[in-house]
Amino acid sequence: VGPKACAVAVFGTILPLAAGSLLTVAFGKPFLPDGLSVGTALAPTSVGIALRLLGEAKVLQEDFGQAIITAAFVDDILSLVLFNVLFSLTGDFNLMATVVNPIIGIAFMGIAMVAAVKFWPKAINEWILPRVPEDDLKVSHRDEVLFVIMMALLLIYATATHFLGTHLWGCFIAGMSFACLDADHHAHHVWVKQTKRATSWMIRIFFAATVAFAIPVDRLLSFEAFWKGSLMGIGPCILTKVLCAPFMGNARFVIGWAMVGRAEFAYLIAQMAAAGDMIDSDTFSIVIWALLYATVFAPFCFRKVLDRYVARHCAGPRAAEGAADPGNEAADAQ
Repeated sequence: VGPKACAVAVFGTILPLAAGSLLTVAFGKPFLPDGLSVGTALAPTSVGIALRLLGEAKVLQEDFGQAIITAAFVDDILSLVLFNVLFSLTGDFNLMATVVNPIIGIAFMGIAMVAAVKFWPKAINEWILPRVPEDDLKVSHRDEVLFVIMMALLLIYATATHFLGTHLWGCFIAGMSFACLDADHHAHHVWVKQTKRATSWMIRIFFAATVAFAIPVDRLLSFEAFWKGSLMGIGPCILTKVLCAPFMGNARFVIGWAMVGRAEFAYLIAQMAAAGDMIDSDTFSIVIWALLYATVFAPFCFRKVLDRYVARHCAGPRAAEGAADPGNEAADAQ
């Protein structure tokens, strides 16, 4: 599913970017920077809710589930590149900041991806952690060492990519570097255990103090912002994502609806564009309405589409596997 999922990510990034930019121009705004800013804000995907529903339905390891994960991963990378390019266009043209640094950053991410698969799993599982004595503490010494490694790599990668455009690249690839360790999702559990409380509260404060406080409520509640935001939300924000997987067979709409969700990153791009005078308050309100459409409708529509798809295409194979499992026959006999 790899190549097709990557194609889904490309379509899922380009279609909202192009459609959002063109509709903004149709609303009477210039393409640069207004149109490009709106398109970039609509491009990122958040599949957190989709992944949770896939896990509950126990279809995460199906081909379409893996396609959703891969497409979301590549979509995030493309959106981060767009984010860097957009904000490097502010002010006078700078060849180093606009062209050279992004190219170096992309190459750095490519090297970090290879290291995440080839180097870090071996280094951590075979060289570092075996040298740490085992214990039965609530937080073991091995978990402490692993957390220190994760934090150090986060700081190093984020600092390096900060000078190449945005620290978000480094944060993304630092987390990715621990996805292939032997213990399934153990690195994730260690990180969440140490940072969950701080992260949950800091996200709330950060979101409130940046995006929420920046929303012009009077413009947001105007009829003009509402109907323009509705067009932007139904078309460039939702429909482009739903239709981004036409070559994925029967699962095309499941994958498409999984890509519709938006989260903090999309709102942050819109807020930063507004703060940088790349879009005015009217356009910012339109984008907020569009993102709200995706945020509200994506979970409900995806659940309905997923349930229908699982009932039609996954129930039969599961029943056959259950009938062929001798353990099930023994349980029935008991």
